[in-house]
Parts: sequence; structure tokens; C-alpha cells
Amino acid sequence: MLKRTITAELIKKFNEMLYKILDDMDNENYEGALDLIDTAFKDIFRLSIKFFNSLSLENIMEMVKINGSIVTDKCIIMAKLLEEEGNALEFQHKLDDAFYIHQKSLNLFLEAYLNESTNCDLKNYFSDIDPLINKLCEYKLSFTLLSKIADYYAETKRYDKADDIIYEILEENNHDAKHIKFAIKFYENLLLKNDNDLNSGNLPREEIEESLSSLRNILQNK
Repeated sequence: MLKRTITAELIKKFNEMLYKILDDMDNENYEGALDLIDTAFKDIFRLSIKFFNSLSLENIMEMVKINGSIVTDKCIIMAKLLEEEGNALEFQHKLDDAFYIHQKSLNLFLEAYLNESTNCDLKNYFSDIDPLINKLCEYKLSFTLLSKIADYYAETKRYDKADDIIYEILEENNHDAKHIKFAIKFYENLLLKNDNDLNSGNLPREEIEESLSSLRNILQNK
């Protein structure tokens, strides 16, 4: 069932169920909201919320693909339901559980954004990405998630923010060779942008070239 495409009927069902979930959240009925989220998962994907919570991100990503390509709307629906689950858990002061679920949600949102298909009907929910990043940025995040955030900032032409994430990745990993190579590749891709874009994104070409020179020297001396 997970391999089916997301139809207009399913999108309508999702929006109707989300309205009820958000209404319960507004009324501080968090258990009711969690029950509705579970029902939404079962109705749309034929699987329970408990099942989704037990899956790794890699397993979930396989579920939102058809013939190797991400179905953007399916990815967004999963991301949004998980986001609201995380919010309900957070309001119940189950902060560790909320953090775990919100990470999954953000990963899915970023995958959907970075692989958006032309016929995406739910792209308005991409507005949830920045608040989720802000919510999670105070915690230590995985390289996988940080690299997606960097790609997202680059895609949205906030190159200075992407630069901050690259710096965080390097600091978290003690400037090891693997992550230096990743950073070098990232900066080389930024150099393909035109100067106007780089300047408007608050990361002039000269700064990128300085970072590249420094990283190449560090790598050479390892």
C-alpha cells in the first residue's frame, strides 16, 4: 500500500485529518491528537504510528519512493504527521521522544524539498522547515541531517547560513579528512554560483576561496 501514489482523494483526507489534529492541539488535548495521528497513518499508509516510530530513517525513505524516486507529497504527509506527533510529545514534556521524532520529520521535509517533483500539491508545508531547524539547532545533530540543512540553505540562497553549518560539521568532527573533503566539495559547488547570488547570500566568492585554500592546506598536512 505504501507504494501507491498519493492521489487527490488522499491529499484531501490528509488535510481534513490534519485540521482535526491541530484543533486538538489548540485545545491541549494532546492524547487525542496522538490518537488522530495514529488514525491518519493507518488510513493513509495502512500502518500505525508505533510502526513508523520503530523504523530507521533509511527504511522510511524507501517507503516514500517509487522506482527509486521520492514521491514528494507522500514524503510531506509523513513529515507533517511526525512533526505534530513531536509537538504533542513536547507539550507533554517528553522531550527526548519529541527530539527523536522531530529529527525524522525534518529529515523527511528536507528530502521532499531537495527532491521536489513538479506536481507537488503540498509544498505550502515547506514553511515548517525553518521552525523545525530552529527547534533542533540547539542540539547536536547527525552529519546526515546537518549536510541536508546545508544543502537546504544553499538551495534557498542563504549561503552564509550554509557556511555556518559547514563550520559546525567540521568542528563536530575535529576537521577529519572525510568531512574536510565533504566541505571542499560543498564550497567548490558554491563557486559555480554567480557573484550576485553569492553576495546577496552574504558569502562573497573571496570568502569561499579563502575557506577552500585553508581546508586544502589542512588536508594536505594530514
